[in-house]
Amino acid sequence: MAKRIAIITTWYPPQQSIAAQRMIAMAEYFSQHYQVTVFALDNRKHVVQRENIEVRYSSSYPLLEALKSNTADGAWKHKIKTALRIVLSKFIPSPMKRWKEATQADFVHQHQTTPFDLVISSYAPAEAHEVVLFAKKQFPSLPWIADMRDEMSANPFLSSEEKNRLRNVEIQVNDHAQALLAVSKPILQQFEELCPAIPVHLEIRNGFYHRFKRSAASVSVSEIFKIGYFGTFYGSIKPTHFFEAVQLWTAEHPSVKMEIHLFGVHHNFTVPSALQSRIIVHDRLPYEHAISTMAGMSVNLLLHPKNNRKGVYTGKLFDYISVQVPVLAMIDPDDVAADLIREFNCGYIAEFDDVAQNKNALQQAYLDWTKQIQRIANDSQVATLHRDKQLEKFVELIEKINL
Repeated sequence: MAKRIAIITTWYPPQQSIAAQRMIAMAEYFSQHYQVTVFALDNRKHVVQRENIEVRYSSSYPLLEALKSNTADGAWKHKIKTALRIVLSKFIPSPMKRWKEATQADFVHQHQTTPFDLVISSYAPAEAHEVVLFAKKQFPSLPWIADMRDEMSANPFLSSEEKNRLRNVEIQVNDHAQALLAVSKPILQQFEELCPAIPVHLEIRNGFYHRFKRSAASVSVSEIFKIGYFGTFYGSIKPTHFFEAVQLWTAEHPSVKMEIHLFGVHHNFTVPSALQSRIIVHDRLPYEHAISTMAGMSVNLLLHPKNNRKGVYTGKLFDYISVQVPVLAMIDPDDVAADLIREFNCGYIAEFDDVAQNKNALQQAYLDWTKQIQRIANDSQVATLHRDKQLEKFVELIEKINL
């Protein structure tokens, strides 16, 4: 009989994010080898059977779910939702508490009925790990893999209070988990120091998760230089410096036929009047449609500022590389994303907030496009980035944890 694996996460459909894509890939790949039960978040308690995967949903606070940002929201609606979430956070300091308690009860009941052979929990939020910590008090021998993805207490943008809370969770994870995962080696190295008692630390990148194959027939030829951006703008990740570089460059080359296509962005940025005719905002696309649309761009834009964090690939980088279109990357030149682009020679790199570098990278990308010079990853390089390749390592790990 196939082994039973439980996955604890708040990121699973209908939730949409890079984290959700990671969890979908994990569940679907594992379902080829094991019986998989996902304990996830939705606006009501219910159970869904998806092929070989059972998904058991519990709810949090419906009002908070309703106030999540939506790419269809206008600028004012986005601001109002953000403000209301901040106000509500004063009254509901633990927005996932209700989900955690419901999931704890459901998980324990399911384990008592038909025991799981392994549980995997994925941060953020920390409540996913806390569900397992609660269960481990009753079932201390249950094998556990903690999927951290990104930093916890080492995140430089958190308050001291939040860092202390997460450090307490890390200490407990260190005491009880059999393995720990992170999305990049720099982040994994942090956890090796923070959680040294855990026997195994393993890098599992996000990768891409589609079967699209670029071909001459699948990609349309355009006389317009098209820049694509797929995802959201948030915090300091805004196109301000890039737009300034585009303004300068197009002022020098007014006859250039160029468009910037923004897919799924929130209305939390300003479009310079000089670029109004060149910037086209689209609704968020379903994943497979987004992938085929990326392939039709001349270059795809990656934005990520330099900060105190290292080890940030950003999920869309793997999708960008996978469709074999050059990456126009305004990022930290000394982090893993830039290293990967240089290794595969698949794009153009500039410091995020250096307008002159942004402009030079844009110009070089355009000149190469006019000459039909393509800086793209080859097929074998692309293949290494598929999530299945990462999950093969995960299955090897699972088989070693005394199942």
